[in-house]
Amino acid sequence: MTISKERAEQGIDINEDELASFVEHVDKDNNGIITFEEWRDFLLLYPHEATLENIYHYWERIYLVDIGEQAVIPEGIGKHVHASKYLIAGAVAGIASRTATAPLDRLKVIMQVQTSHASVIQAIKTIWREGGFLGFFRGNGLNVMKVAPESAIKFYAYEMLKKFVGDIKGKEKDDIGTSGRLIAGGMAGAVAQAAIYPMDLVKTRLQTAACDGRKAPSLVKLTKDIWVHGGPRAFYRGLVPSLLGMIPYAGIDLAVYEKLKDTSKRYILHDAEPGPLVHLGCGTVSGALGATCVYPLQVIRTRLQAQHTGVPAAYRGMSDVFRRTLKHEGLRGFYKGLFPNLLKVVPAASITYLVYETMKKSLDIA
Repeated sequence: MTISKERAEQGIDINEDELASFVEHVDKDNNGIITFEEWRDFLLLYPHEATLENIYHYWERIYLVDIGEQAVIPEGIGKHVHASKYLIAGAVAGIASRTATAPLDRLKVIMQVQTSHASVIQAIKTIWREGGFLGFFRGNGLNVMKVAPESAIKFYAYEMLKKFVGDIKGKEKDDIGTSGRLIAGGMAGAVAQAAIYPMDLVKTRLQTAACDGRKAPSLVKLTKDIWVHGGPRAFYRGLVPSLLGMIPYAGIDLAVYEKLKDTSKRYILHDAEPGPLVHLGCGTVSGALGATCVYPLQVIRTRLQAQHTGVPAAYRGMSDVFRRTLKHEGLRGFYKGLFPNLLKVVPAASITYLVYETMKKSLDIA
């Protein structure tokens, strides 16, 4: 087939540069003529953009692709091609939000482990006295190492669990309803929390070490001490209350965020795509609501994490923390540090969702 200048008469609107690019793409031997064989190969192997995924999808619909003995490409493999993109988007979102709110996270932890009267001003003075400005960021390096995989796993697991719940209900993953999102969000939070819990415990010990009269140890020494005095089980102290708190928190946070986003898109934006302000607003409400509902469990978890093996006053378990806190501090003791926690959670959740949505658009994932 020869390309002639009469293409305009055929209703083809294309300029010279576009024509040259097309010919170069299809004409493999670069002789200016597109043969039948070249045109056939173009239609066969390039149904869309020439990517491995698109070529596979084409063949998947026509043939059973076999690349060797017992090496058949499984049906539906293309459904998982975005796994790494979801992980990247979640990791970047977590790192950005956690670093921006690191001082508030340190303040919250210090207040949570105070068994006497808890004061925001006193906690700030203690942190400043022990480490100056950098004291507010103590443990943030480990925090970033923890939150990157945690956020990545949580968001990826959430997307996959939404699809799983949708398959059970016979619906698309975005139409599973609030209850489906609560279940998917809660399970995603539990999976992520269990995966990174040892790092969370070491981070809490590192943040509280310098504020109870002891010199802050190095990360390696602290990890070694935990292993020597308590063995591998010591790295999972407080896991049960952590999961009991994380499951409803992640469920409420993710479900409320998506519900608010869908509602604003339908009734306020009239089906237009939400912008950064909508993402920030939805993240603010969902994060604050989720954090407040499960905060008492977070206090119990933090106190279990912060105690040191062999200390006579060490808690014997989750029920012991609850009983002693209620006895000596009353109901208010379960909400120590709530204010700085909300000051941290609100911008953290907002930043997380804003960055996550931005990364999804940049990586072209739904």
